[in-house]
Amino acid sequence: MTGSLAPFFDASSVAVIGASADPSKIGGSVLANLRAGGFTGRVVPVNPARTVVQGLPAAASIMDVDPVDVAVVAVPAAAVLEVLEQCAARGVKGAVVVSAGFREAGPAGAAREAELRAWLRSAPLRVIGPNCLGWIRPAARLNLSFAPGMPHAGALGFFSHSGALCTAILDWSRDHAIGFSLFASLGNQADVTESDLLAALADDPETRVILGYLEGVADGAAFFASLRDAARRKPCVLLKTGRSAEGARAVGSHTGALAGSDRAFEAAVRQAGGLRVDTLEELFDVARALEGGRLPTSRRVVLVTNGGGLGVLATDAARQAGLELAALDPVAAQRLSRVLPAHATITNPVDLIGDATPARYAQALEALADIDASLVVMLAPQAATDAAGVARSMLAGTRGRATPVLGVFAGGARVRAGADVLEDADVPCYAFPERAVRALASMVALAERAARPVAAPVTLDGEAVREPVARLAGRERLSLLDAAPLLAAAGIPVLPVRVARSPDEAVEVAAALGMPVALKVLSPDISHKTDVGGVALGLGTAVEVLESAKQILARARAARPEARIEGLLVQAMARPGGVELLLGMVRDPQFGPLVMVGFGGIYVEVLDDTAARLAPLDRREARRMLDELRMAPALRGARGRPAVDLDALAETVCRFAALAAAVPALAELEINPLVAGAEGVQALDARGRLTDGRTR
Repeated sequence: MTGSLAPFFDASSVAVIGASADPSKIGGSVLANLRAGGFTGRVVPVNPARTVVQGLPAAASIMDVDPVDVAVVAVPAAAVLEVLEQCAARGVKGAVVVSAGFREAGPAGAAREAELRAWLRSAPLRVIGPNCLGWIRPAARLNLSFAPGMPHAGALGFFSHSGALCTAILDWSRDHAIGFSLFASLGNQADVTESDLLAALADDPETRVILGYLEGVADGAAFFASLRDAARRKPCVLLKTGRSAEGARAVGSHTGALAGSDRAFEAAVRQAGGLRVDTLEELFDVARALEGGRLPTSRRVVLVTNGGGLGVLATDAARQAGLELAALDPVAAQRLSRVLPAHATITNPVDLIGDATPARYAQALEALADIDASLVVMLAPQAATDAAGVARSMLAGTRGRATPVLGVFAGGARVRAGADVLEDADVPCYAFPERAVRALASMVALAERAARPVAAPVTLDGEAVREPVARLAGRERLSLLDAAPLLAAAGIPVLPVRVARSPDEAVEVAAALGMPVALKVLSPDISHKTDVGGVALGLGTAVEVLESAKQILARARAARPEARIEGLLVQAMARPGGVELLLGMVRDPQFGPLVMVGFGGIYVEVLDDTAARLAPLDRREARRMLDELRMAPALRGARGRPAVDLDALAETVCRFAALAAAVPALAELEINPLVAGAEGVQALDARGRLTDGRTR
């Protein structure tokens, strides 16, 4: 157990400061919950006006109490800091502050919380809250909250930023036999944060699965480090609000338009080995599947059903989720043929026919015992269905199986007895096949991420970029000319480019570079050059260069009369046949540099086909980014086009990420297009932005 949070996990004595004789008040509710929950340790109410509270001897002050492990603070907000100072003086190691009236209550509360945070930085005790529902350790019968009732004990360690959500989940969990090793509300997180809980739950022997509901992250770097460590040891499943486009920062590049703090959070979770889900239903669907402790060994799944419709729904869901329907080997098929009716389906999904009895389920599952695949076993109620009997046969037929087994008992009251049998045996059971298959796919994703070998990221020597960074002192916006030396220093190939101040000079530069060439308008005020007709490609003669240069300048001045036109960029043409990509980064305020790669060119925002990770990156992670793209088949060769050099492309992504990590002043940097082909990659255009125009 993480040492500083051990008092909360292993408390044997508790003081309730602000305890009330009235259980309808918060201080009275906490005390009543402790007594009703069956906590066997010492409980001391603290109330200056009473000597006995709810039948227990009370103290006037925490200073009058023999040292306790944890104090629950339920006093007015203005008195909280003084009470915590007394707790520290009395040797209390942990406090749960359920009192409200802090930053959620306006400017005065925010000032009060700032004072509390400043004190906590050097305080000798850890604090959960303020403004939290509390802390519940079911196996220890320890309920340090004002939520009614004790949840079931189990293996799910859950923490939440929302106290109101906690009460709803607690009520729901009791009806669905969901058990917790920990149920914690973090409130305003003046001290203990989600990162602390991830680390502590990773150490907790009672916790097999870590769940969290987040509304933000206190410290991106600390969160990523804690999650990465925890996910290597236990499945971590997180639900975070705030996916909307309104949360994105207003920035000037395509990358910025496609990114945002939520995208950075998602990248952090994926990269660390955790799983992000979208709904509370999905959070607990996945949690129930994971609670049994078995993770899939592959994407292979066998579907068993007594109804063709359920099988079709499950098949479609499996394919959409990226699962593979395992082919039945001849031995398994022969075993099935011996025990199933002649008109049964001996393929995957295995259809046992609507009149399937518990015995038929057991025989079929035994016939499939040697197939290395996860199992989803489904039941649709028929006139004579014995749901409980089918469930018991399912348990018998899958006993000792190393791969996950999930049940789908579709319906309501007629299958409830069978679902209860499965859930009592820690076999997850769902009302619909899609939910079961999605949960299984999530398990597969977690298993694959946990199995990834740890690899060192690609990094750059700071000296390599020191000189090109120093040249940018005083600049804010970066053009291709500014960015090219930085990219070259990072080992990223950039097509040669030169400036021409006039159409005549453009002809001279084109001749020096060698035709064909591309022309682009040069203006610090025009980001999207094609929007103003500011690009011409494949110019092979002096006449073409001259006329195109004149037309580009005329179109740009007509479209943007206020823009500063500084001339033209003349650039060698890229090798033909390549794929246009975008490679960009934005510096997220919480997580640092977020790198994105995807299909680029002028339609990058329309396509919205990108993958994102936090910098720096190792080469395997860069390859995974490329594989995630919807257009990934185009990189591997399609419609007669040669495959892209994926190793060179992944190396470029890594070097770009290393550059982003090595230059903290880079707020944004984007290569668009980055042309990738069979012979490697070439950066054609780039732009960026430095933080406050400074380099450091």
